[in-house]
Amino acid sequence: MNCLEICGEVSHVDPVRYTPAGIPALNLTLKHNSEQIEANLKRTINCELNAKIMGNNALIPVKIGDRIKTKGFIGNKSAKSNQLIFHINFIEYL
Repeated sequence: MNCLEICGEVSHVDPVRYTPAGIPALNLTLKHNSEQIEANLKRTINCELNAKIMGNNALIPVKIGDRIKTKGFIGNKSAKSNQLIFHINFIEYL
């Protein structure tokens, strides 16, 4: 299973681009801050995730500072890269 659900603030957004097949694509960075329990200890989480939205969801207006809830999966940035990126397939404004 490969699924991720995370909330955060958009800290960077590229302009919408289109793949050679004409599919809209949007790259963004999501900043996440929370407290989690690990090994019965409270841990503060501050991280940034590089993310990608494909298809019609890429046309939803997203701007820096937006707080969003997202769902998706972790995958390769591209077919030629082993770098991981969060592929968002659900977005909800908070």
